[in-house]
Amino acid sequence: MKIPTEQRQAGFTLIELLIVMVIMSILSLTLANFIFGWMATAGLQQARANLQYDAQYALSTINTDIMLSGSVDGTNRWPDPNGPGGNPYGWQSSSTVLILAKVATDSSGNPIFIDTSNYVTQKDDEIYYLSGTTLYRRTLASNSSNDAAVTTCPSSDATSSCPPDKTIATGVSAWSVAYYDANNNNVSPEYARSVQTSITLTGKYGSEPISASYTTRMVFRND
Repeated sequence: MKIPTEQRQAGFTLIELLIVMVIMSILSLTLANFIFGWMATAGLQQARANLQYDAQYALSTINTDIMLSGSVDGTNRWPDPNGPGGNPYGWQSSSTVLILAKVATDSSGNPIFIDTSNYVTQKDDEIYYLSGTTLYRRTLASNSSNDAAVTTCPSSDATSSCPPDKTIATGVSAWSVAYYDANNNNVSPEYARSVQTSITLTGKYGSEPISASYTTRMVFRND
């Protein structure tokens, strides 16, 4: 007996279902690979952007100190019991060490003057140096009794009265300093009117090595 057309049930054959499942699996895998690839690329770009931000932030910290300084000290003007090689006056400004003569201030942020008639201010030393792959800042406070600055120490020798040096950046693979006069000539540190600093940070995103470099120059604003 022939079944009327309107009573026949529409459906898929097993082969048709298998073909659809294969196609859907291929599309799903293609979409998943695209999403995973996009996420990996976006994550890598974000990791590089974060590293670039860290490099810029490190040098902006140094630039702030340069603006608040009057000059570069060739050697540290205040003794450092933890100076290089045990020498309390062993720090020297160079292409890898920066000693800033920063204006000393009291607890209210007011400059401390040693010659008010000529507006000559007292100075602290802010020393930027690289140890391993970490860039640090050591403070050597002046001998003024109302100086708000506090001398710092290596973390291994830090105490309540001598806090640890400030960490400026980690993962540093390159760090350099250059000194320029008002005519843009490269000069020795003591004659500098501006300081150029450069830094390169390295890291990893998963197994992918990443790096970021930044260079900037700042002019002294305080004498």
